[in-house]
Amino acid sequence: MSFEDGMKGFTFGIISLICIGVNIILTTIGLSTIASIVSLAGLVTAIMAFVYGKKEYAADPDNKKAKTGKTIGLVLIIINIVFAVIAIVAMIALFGLAASLS
Repeated sequence: MSFEDGMKGFTFGIISLICIGVNIILTTIGLSTIASIVSLAGLVTAIMAFVYGKKEYAADPDNKKAKTGKTIGLVLIIINIVFAVIAIVAMIALFGLAASLS
């Protein structure tokens, strides 16, 4: 099986996992500006993993790596959406708390 026959989704999924891991490390050591860029790259590669994995899985349903790439992409997209909603809710709560203290 060549790279073109079903490895794109899996490869983008692994790259997305690496980006998320690097994001966590950079945030921990205090480089949040660079971490946000890496996080955006992780989201883009997760979307690409889902798209390519879905396309490759449709072409060959027996391809386990395409299914894995699609699954990794979908899970990471959902995690990013959940964290974005949590961040928005926290920001609204902080603004409400600051307004009530004034």
